[in-house]
Amino acid sequence: MRFDGNVYYHELEAYPADQLFDEWRQTALVLDQAGFTTCWLGEHHFWHRGYPVACPNPVLVGLHLASVTKNLRMGQSACILTDHHPIRLAEDIATADHLIKGRLDVGIARGTDSSASIQFHRSGDRRDPATNYRLFEEVLDILIKCWTEDAMQHKGEFYTFPVPGWSEKNPDLYRDDPDHYEDDGTLKALGVMPKPYQTPYPPIWQAADSTASHEFAAKRGHALIGIGRSLNGTREAWTRYREVASEMCGRDLPMGTCANGQTLNAMRTFHIAETCEEAERDARPGINAFFEVATGLNPNWARQGFLAKDEILSDEDNNLDWFDFLQKYENLLVGSPEFVAERIHKFRSELNCQHVTLWPNPGFVPFEKVLKGIELFAERVMPQFCETSARTVQ
Repeated sequence: MRFDGNVYYHELEAYPADQLFDEWRQTALVLDQAGFTTCWLGEHHFWHRGYPVACPNPVLVGLHLASVTKNLRMGQSACILTDHHPIRLAEDIATADHLIKGRLDVGIARGTDSSASIQFHRSGDRRDPATNYRLFEEVLDILIKCWTEDAMQHKGEFYTFPVPGWSEKNPDLYRDDPDHYEDDGTLKALGVMPKPYQTPYPPIWQAADSTASHEFAAKRGHALIGIGRSLNGTREAWTRYREVASEMCGRDLPMGTCANGQTLNAMRTFHIAETCEEAERDARPGINAFFEVATGLNPNWARQGFLAKDEILSDEDNNLDWFDFLQKYENLLVGSPEFVAERIHKFRSELNCQHVTLWPNPGFVPFEKVLKGIELFAERVMPQFCETSARTVQ
């Protein structure tokens, strides 16, 4: 079973940036030594009041963390495609892939906060989800073209490459290059370099939770990172992914797997202490505060959005605090090592879940406690999954 990690962002805290980056470095070292596969790094902008506290450039931070670790892969959870110029992002990711010799996973997303995304591209505004989704898909198309085509051309709704109307005046530069220039020197295609170190490009995970996003990813042939669904909500989304992906590749795929061998990635808010009581006491205030703010930024994270279609949101559910609600619907990995292991075993046995990522962000908890929780997980939970094999869910 694959275990990945993340870093502690100190959401809702006015936390010093230099101390935050130092803690991320310490966390990466612990993840590397403990045998985790990938450290996923979020992308957020404009966190002057404490939410969301994540780096604006996860590719850049990942390069640094890779330089101080030996085996740990680096990923983004995720690059907000609508916030980036597609060619620059393609170049940055491919360059990073070379610099860390293929220890790179790529995470992509549409974004959660329209107040940020609209600053980078007016069509990235999530209040217009149809336009946002078209922009997201077009940027993804351009990324893959940049990575796989020697002479890249694109004409879409939002971008056209090369930009029309440019010609090279020196015949020596275009005479022997019919792939990129017309006979008169007009630029007709771009040679985007470098190509990624991994062939044809690094593995792609889309950070998303809705069943519709699972369908999209299945059609595109990449995996997902999901954090905001109940056990049954995850079952619903993964079942639909399996149906679409199996149809696309022409063979029946096991639950939780992709046609290209990737695995669907269940990321969960995480905190471990020696007892469930201690872990809950630590995590409850921060989780309650975080999800109150998060649902304001992204209405899709309202309580019904966590559930499967056949799960009925009761009056009791609406009256629970966020911590108890998420714990009830098995969305958290918060408790003792034994409790967390049991919950992962359940995901493994019922959903053939082979890939779990810890999102160690209980909020308002000292960093030393959060880091100790990761160490406890490595010592007392991970060994339980080293030699067991997941069954195929029918």
